[in-house]
Amino acid sequence: MEMFQEDTLSSATSSPASSLYSPSPHVHGSLVHQLSHDQQSVRLVGLLYQCAAEVAAGAFGRANLYLEQITQLASLDAPHTLHRLAAVFADALARKLLNLVPGLSRALLSTASSADAHLVPAARRHLFDMLPFMKLAYLTTNHAILEAMEGEKFVHVVDLSGPAANAVQWIALFHAFRGRRGGAPHLRITAVHDSKEFLANMAAVLAKEAEAFDIPFQFTAVEARLDELDTDALRHSLRVRSGEALAISVVAQLHRLLAADDANVARRQPLTPLQIIARSSPSSFGEMLERELNTRLQLSPDAFSVLSTLSPQSPVLAAAQQHRPAARLATFLPAVTALSPKIMVVTEPEANHNAAAFQERFDEALNYYASLFDCLERASSPSSSASAAAERARVERLVLGEEIRGVVAGEGAERKERHERLAQWARRMEGAGMEAVGLSYGGMMEARKLLQSCGWGGYEVAHDPRGEAFFFCWHRKPLYSVSAWRPAASRHGGRLISS
Repeated sequence: MEMFQEDTLSSATSSPASSLYSPSPHVHGSLVHQLSHDQQSVRLVGLLYQCAAEVAAGAFGRANLYLEQITQLASLDAPHTLHRLAAVFADALARKLLNLVPGLSRALLSTASSADAHLVPAARRHLFDMLPFMKLAYLTTNHAILEAMEGEKFVHVVDLSGPAANAVQWIALFHAFRGRRGGAPHLRITAVHDSKEFLANMAAVLAKEAEAFDIPFQFTAVEARLDELDTDALRHSLRVRSGEALAISVVAQLHRLLAADDANVARRQPLTPLQIIARSSPSSFGEMLERELNTRLQLSPDAFSVLSTLSPQSPVLAAAQQHRPAARLATFLPAVTALSPKIMVVTEPEANHNAAAFQERFDEALNYYASLFDCLERASSPSSSASAAAERARVERLVLGEEIRGVVAGEGAERKERHERLAQWARRMEGAGMEAVGLSYGGMMEARKLLQSCGWGGYEVAHDPRGEAFFFCWHRKPLYSVSAWRPAASRHGGRLISS
């Protein structure tokens, strides 16, 4: 069993005097490898936290020292899960440092990310096969839609899940609609995705299945990313028509609308990284450094990549946050509310990866992705074939690894992985004029039945504290949430909308 639960991660940093994780420039590589597996794991966790602290402080030399020690133990090909996780986080921390030099970082990141782009769709399919979270999301979403559409003859479902979309979700909905009292409705599905090939394949698969189920069906393709939709013309973009009951499904994508274009702030407030660091320093040396090096180097402004490394109490960070532009979500959610959907079902990672302070994001991400790596390890039995191990490695590197890089290394509009907890999503939805639709006990029982039938031990489906949404958990740790929403009754003259 791998050392992956939060108590293991926290225990590695509970004794600062411990020589196992307190990094030293004099620790020789051969001595490190003489440590037991458990000792190496504890040391790795400590090194990661220490390195993150130095990155947050902008201490290149010290951060480099810790990265060198991490790479003595960590590897993407290591047999132990924590060592592979550490390799991905070390990569993200190194890229975070490079982001302080914008031209260099963009050149390297673009080259690295494009090489394996064609492998990502297959890696996402492997993730779907190995873990139950997306299957649970599709099942509970469909159950909520089915209940909300009771008695409706014309139903329009909008799929905003983009890369997380899968035709199997809607095939299952066909089956559910066909078995309902009164028969299936006339069903129209609009899918938003940036791949024309994906949309064409989905259209063909669903048309064939709808014919087999004898369901009146129409498919509408919208070739775009979610963040490219025109919120001022959302009704037109999504082909919403009067006379149809509208349902909206969005799986693991809504958080991407939280990314704000911080580059606009940098242009309005053109501080160089050296200026920002110097202005946050109380010393006269900092002021001298700003004047001298700003004159000599004239670095390109990339203000928020440096701002994110500052303490939450920094007056520089506080001042900059006041001028941060609004994210697209602020206009998107009210536009969705104006469409008057009977139900909108939202699935999101249950994590706080949108904090302004870098250290807070890092700590949360390390614990969260440790759990997901643990899930993948459990899904790969010791007797798994070499091809299965290779598939898992691609998932860790191309899907989860890319998310980790987004959380840890990304800034501004490029930081798309801005996961937030359900409580924060509830505030955002209610602020946009939505109210919660409680997910039914029947939906929970269906989800639990799926886990049981597939033999997924260690997973569970639990209610949130308000008893309205579901958490999908690994050993009682919530990793995903699913919640349902509709326009608040007050927006409809006090008439309660039936679900």
